[in-house]
Amino acid sequence: MVVLALIAQRVFVAAHRPLSWAAAAVVIAVLIDPIVDVLDRRIPRLPAVILGLLVAAVAVWGVIYVAFDDLSSGIDQLSEAAQEAAAELEDREDGIGNLARDVDATRRVDLFVEALDERVTGGDDVLASTAGTAPTYFVGGILTLFLMSYGPRLARSAVEQIPDRPTRRVVTEIVTAALHRSRRAILLTVAEGIVAGLAVAGAASLLDVPSPAALGLTAGLLALLPHVGLVLGTLPLMLLVLALRSDLATIVTVAVVLACQLFDSFWLRRRIARRSVHIGLLVPWIVVLVGYAVYGVGGAAYGLAFAVFGLAVLDEIGTRSRNPIGLDPVDDQPPGTGDDGAVAPPDAPDPSPPPSAIAGLAHAD
Repeated sequence: MVVLALIAQRVFVAAHRPLSWAAAAVVIAVLIDPIVDVLDRRIPRLPAVILGLLVAAVAVWGVIYVAFDDLSSGIDQLSEAAQEAAAELEDREDGIGNLARDVDATRRVDLFVEALDERVTGGDDVLASTAGTAPTYFVGGILTLFLMSYGPRLARSAVEQIPDRPTRRVVTEIVTAALHRSRRAILLTVAEGIVAGLAVAGAASLLDVPSPAALGLTAGLLALLPHVGLVLGTLPLMLLVLALRSDLATIVTVAVVLACQLFDSFWLRRRIARRSVHIGLLVPWIVVLVGYAVYGVGGAAYGLAFAVFGLAVLDEIGTRSRNPIGLDPVDDQPPGTGDDGAVAPPDAPDPSPPPSAIAGLAHAD
């Protein structure tokens, strides 16, 4: 077992790149399937899948391009404003000034500005890097097309390896329900992040703060994390307002952010959990930190998607264990028994149909 574990570890490390492509293709295929189903009513399946992939790719890279181009064009203004703001904070004689001097705000801002100048690229650089990695996205697109076409068959074949028919049906129902619930949770949470990002970008524009698109992208991404993500995502906005605007504007901004965070935690997230699956605070943070440390942004995003699916599976299992009522009466019969209670001949085919519910892996709710 130790030798096999070492071999598996070496194989996994050596093949982590194609495995990551496959994992990303699975997540994308499941998430864009509702779009494909809508398009499939008007056009054939294959063009619908290709069009859905193009729509998703253009939306994601369009947002990234606008954010990085806005940050690159406003980097000089942002750097000067941050340095002036840090100096003004340290010159204050109140508690805020004492805190700024204690943390050495000027030196830390200078270090941050230097790191920002070295790492931030413009929209043209984003396009160049995207073109350089085009073969990777092409392979991912081919894998996604394959999964959209043959994923249900593969899943059905995997489930049919379970010899016991009642167990096979229970596994099918659990996986299908968990898949639908996790997809609904991810799509609703992403919609919430988009709304938060647009709201923060609009507020930054109204307050005349540098790089509103970049601030909106940061807030939208961190808003995906429950309970504290919105506060963390708007910290750059609050600090810039504190430094560049009045104390009253800062107080109003903080109050609005806290009110939105409380609304999200105590009302919106609960509604999302009722329609999908409850996602706590611990699992997303651990998965995002570990995934980002191991595989970068992609590892954090796709790892979080698989974690939500795992939570949905556990929730489905827990619900069924607490409420076992409603099982089909045939589940209580031994294998090889017909619906009328008679024992089927040894060579008779399985009278139950294949677990068609597993087709939900490639169909919308």
